[in-house]
Amino acid sequence: MAQASQPSQLPAHPHSKPPSLIISALIGLLLFAALAGLLEATLRIPRVEDKLPLRSLGIYHAQFEIKWFKLQEYVRANGGVDVILLGNSMVNTGINPQVLANEYKAITGEKLRIFNFGIEGLTVAPNADFTSLLMDTYHPGTLLFVTEMRDYAANNGLDVEQQLLADEWVSAQQGTRTPARVWLKSNSSFIQHLLPLRNWSRADFPDTLLMNIRRWMDTTPAGYEADRNTGENIDQPPDPNDPKEQENFALFKDYNIDPGRLQDLKTILNASSQGTHVFVTEMPLYPTYFVYFGGEPAHEDYLSTLKNFVEQNGGIFLEPLSWKLIPLEDRVDHHHLNYKGAPLFSKLLAQQLAQVCQSGGACLQPSAGMGETR
Repeated sequence: MAQASQPSQLPAHPHSKPPSLIISALIGLLLFAALAGLLEATLRIPRVEDKLPLRSLGIYHAQFEIKWFKLQEYVRANGGVDVILLGNSMVNTGINPQVLANEYKAITGEKLRIFNFGIEGLTVAPNADFTSLLMDTYHPGTLLFVTEMRDYAANNGLDVEQQLLADEWVSAQQGTRTPARVWLKSNSSFIQHLLPLRNWSRADFPDTLLMNIRRWMDTTPAGYEADRNTGENIDQPPDPNDPKEQENFALFKDYNIDPGRLQDLKTILNASSQGTHVFVTEMPLYPTYFVYFGGEPAHEDYLSTLKNFVEQNGGIFLEPLSWKLIPLEDRVDHHHLNYKGAPLFSKLLAQQLAQVCQSGGACLQPSAGMGETR
């Protein structure tokens, strides 16, 4: 019987080499780019984005990021923004833009798009920097800055200000050149959804992430975040001997208005040179709040200085509404309003603004442009 032939073996090619490291790296890079592109496209689908709403720019101040992205969405949904409210946490929880807009329209017939950009911990200094950014990006017709005495204490809020303004994304907004990393943070949906996970190794990461998601969900499309708490003993003056109060008393004793902080206010008021109306006022603070600063006489001196400065620099000063108009049960403490106080104050503020408008003073002014919609 003939013996089965063995399959012939192909001769080895002594000159053949495995793919080079460079080619392997290029293949890996292309695969990564394809995956990143797929994720980028997927995360831009509205139905997907709605299920993963939390985004980040890599900034430590999560509430600034919430307000920034909420404002982007508001402008996309409404074609622009007419009035931007500026200030700290008092504005964030104290003014409901939708109530303000509805009441103002009911009186004047003017329908306005109003957004609450109040951010906790921000004094007049970072608000001045963000005013330029908001003006250049969205071109509102009106700014309403709700300020207070702490804004003008030289040493107040420095930690928040320095950390926030030192961030690479924030710093880049003040310059003419945008680094590639900052561009990606601003424009890549994939990067923005990835950045909230950057601190995954920290022990407090799960709690922090859940809290930020909750705050995103609790913040309305117009930027208002309701406070569900009701304070106690608001009508009792703070005790300088209470260890919890000593820091505030030390910070605000011998209160003086810092000239540098007034220059920050002037930066906000300079928006009037672009045709934007700039209103400045104060929340209806309970009188016990002013104990830290030396009592009501110190508050009156402050308001007099503030009014003169605002009017001398092209702004419109609104006399603060009486604290007596807001019941104690509508307050969280002597300077914050709760979910019942905010709509009440928003209506009263709208009525005051409408009265100023109808008496021949300045009105809330709509935006001259559509604003950024990317």
